[in-house]
Amino acid sequence: MASHAATYSSLNELRHAFIYSHEFLSSRSIDGPLYVAKVPERYGTNQNLYEARGGLARHEDANAYLSMGGAGDLPRYYFLSLAIDQIVREGIAGDFAELGVYRGATASILATMARRARRSVYLLDTFEGFAESDLVDIDTGRGLHFADTSIEAVRALVGEGSVYFIKGHFPESASDIPDTKTFSLVHIDCDLYAPFKHALEYFWPRLAAGGFLVMHDYLSLHWPGAEKAADEFFADRPETLVPIPDVSGTVVARKNRKRSDRSTGVSS
Repeated sequence: MASHAATYSSLNELRHAFIYSHEFLSSRSIDGPLYVAKVPERYGTNQNLYEARGGLARHEDANAYLSMGGAGDLPRYYFLSLAIDQIVREGIAGDFAELGVYRGATASILATMARRARRSVYLLDTFEGFAESDLVDIDTGRGLHFADTSIEAVRALVGEGSVYFIKGHFPESASDIPDTKTFSLVHIDCDLYAPFKHALEYFWPRLAAGGFLVMHDYLSLHWPGAEKAADEFFADRPETLVPIPDVSGTVVARKNRKRSDRSTGVSS
């Protein structure tokens, strides 16, 4: 394809021709490893308009996410960007939080956007992998995964501005979060039933009306503890779970709000 680059007036034209070429289209398979998703128009063809209207996301924001293994999961990246755009647009108050940081892929998105939105992000993890005390009942025998990380490595990736790193076992580690803290977006990615359940119980009351609760691995069929905890928690609540087509089957619940809670922010 590179040998034909001179016939196109821009990289965008070349990319468009490649994506819609017979060779590329015929190579895709729904059950194979290749999952192609087009860039949302506000971050693609309408990027200039998006920025002119006050949008916060930039193409280079994806670099850290991609470097930490996110290359095959762009739907997750774009969903988080779109959710934060909506939070800012509607003027929903509150900081961001993530439980289950691992190497910092999604934390890099939250930290970058938090700084631009003049908010903070709280990153909670053992930074040493699963706690053995959580490997019980439905999660018995899971093994001590995700230990190949460190708080120092994540700090180097995401930066320190507007970021609070909280190392320890949850929910005990939540004591480092101010009691009055409110959140507009919470990303739960802790896989196991016990910490997932505690996270829902802790963060849901602290989530602002209209805020996003993002739950990773719910539909993956690999972490039944995450699915069980979310199903139990939302069984008697008016909010429901909406699936996101990322690799690991994220679902999101947006906290209901009254009409009087609605506000109009910057249109991004």
